[in-house]
Amino acid sequence: MTTIRVLVAALAFAALAPIDATPAAAQTATCRPWCVHYSGRGGGGTNCGFVSLEQCRQTAQGSDVCLPNGACPPRPRR
Repeated sequence: MTTIRVLVAALAFAALAPIDATPAAAQTATCRPWCVHYSGRGGGGTNCGFVSLEQCRQTAQGSDVCLPNGACPPRPRR
């Protein structure tokens, strides 16, 4: 009997969990278009949290490289 109560409670919790219903347009609006690729030992890492190339370049040091974020859709030209 206790197992059934735990199962029912888990299902109720899952039903109340937030659902990401954000439209795709809103998700792309928050996409940061620039990434810095760190060259550190062992391959370094990547940080795609930059809104401008200048901001990315200010963070990059030495042989780090700033490149466009391939996960962001291209912005329409005006």
